[in-house]
Amino acid sequence: MEQLKDFISNLFSADDWPPRWVCGDWSAFHGWLYITSDIVIWLAYFVIPAIIIFFIQKRHNLPFLPVFWLFGAFIILCGSTHLIDALMFWWPGYRLSALIRLLTALVSMATAFVLIRDLPKLIEMKPQDELKTYQMEKQLKMYEAEISELKERLNSNTK
Repeated sequence: MEQLKDFISNLFSADDWPPRWVCGDWSAFHGWLYITSDIVIWLAYFVIPAIIIFFIQKRHNLPFLPVFWLFGAFIILCGSTHLIDALMFWWPGYRLSALIRLLTALVSMATAFVLIRDLPKLIEMKPQDELKTYQMEKQLKMYEAEISELKERLNSNTK
């Protein structure tokens, strides 16, 4: 219990370790290749959930919505591990890195569990049924617009 209290109270302390540049024999090329790659991966891992959120907002009645949210959290946390790895070259926040990795592990397992649980339902879904529903909803909206237009014409003719 004492170690946990120590861990939490020193979560943002980097005094116990040297920056990554000092560990080993990093050449400037190798270090910057590592840092740049991690930052680009982090950036992609933040753009992908933004696209997922945009998709969720545009698609109404989306089945299996929790799966999308879990994927988003999983991807953001994976990206966070890359960002903290890049920062380690200057700020060795290994405790924070460990916490982010723990959260990533937990969300990863939750995502895997939900996918395993929902896979039979996902397999049973018939894309054609969804397409038909979408087409029927689109047709219904067109009919509703036509009916509204006809009512307006009728009202303007009777006045």
